Amino acid sequence: MKRIATITKLKPGVAEEYRRVHDGIWPEVVEAAHEANMRNFTIFRCGDYLFSCYEYLGDDFEADMARKAAKPVSPKWQETTGAFMEPVDGEKMKIALEEFWHHDF
Repeated sequence: MKRIATITKLKPGVAEEYRRVHDGIWPEVVEAAHEANMRNFTIFRCGDYLFSCYEYLGDDFEADMARKAAKPVSPKWQETTGAFMEPVDGEKMKIALEEFWHHDF
């Protein structure tokens, strides 16, 4: 199992609407993520910054993500949720994080 984490940034004033969109996540999005071996997706918020993480249970991350991206629902969901985002650092819309430390207590 691999943990994947990213940082993104919301446009000012859109947090509650962004939450509502996720509260109504489309079943096809959930199915596509599940088929791509993604589990336990969580989003944390600090101001306008979001920390997202999930567990990846597959053996070929790149192939699974490519298969997920090829699903018709993926660009529609990205367009819907992406409308709430602005660049994290003035340039990148998403920053992938390196897992620094983990322990199963």
